[in-house]
Amino acid sequence: MKPYIIGLTGGIASGKTAAGKVFESLGAKIIDADVISREVVKAGSVGLERLGKIFPDCVIDGELDRKRLKSVVFADEEKLARLNAVTWNLIEEEIRRRISGLCENDVAVLIVPLMFESGLERYADVVVTVSAGEDVRLKRVLERDGVGEETARSVMRSQLDDSEREKRSDYVLDGGGELSSLCASAAELYELLTRRAD
Repeated sequence: MKPYIIGLTGGIASGKTAAGKVFESLGAKIIDADVISREVVKAGSVGLERLGKIFPDCVIDGELDRKRLKSVVFADEEKLARLNAVTWNLIEEEIRRRISGLCENDVAVLIVPLMFESGLERYADVVVTVSAGEDVRLKRVLERDGVGEETARSVMRSQLDDSEREKRSDYVLDGGGELSSLCASAAELYELLTRRAD
């Protein structure tokens, strides 16, 4: 047997993190691309050194100013492509390392917001999308991230729309309603998936 890997994706502020926490509480190991993306550009890292050469105004006192970087790259497709060229190889390398460290009976959840855009769905046995309406997600981003509406909309435009993501996924969870409803649905789905994995 090999580890069973559930890919979990969804647009910004769709409810991925909440679904991932449910899966984790039920025994899954979590491999979170967002967490890894911060680790590969932390102070003193090769990733930060590379970004500093491309976006010198976004590195302040040896630390990446993520808010400033977000406002720069999401306003310019070419700059976003340059950011991705630096970070995605490092992120994928770390994801591969963590997958190779799993035990054969492990269930792991690979959380990647840009699952299909990055091609990382190839590491998953099954892909689950968490979907929520654009208005709901925009409201959540503005409340949560402290960014302007234009930056929030730019981030959302840079991602696949929900319909395309849903089409390419095996299962869809509704993240647009109450948190309790999403958590209950996630728990049911996890039970179904892990039963099939056995």
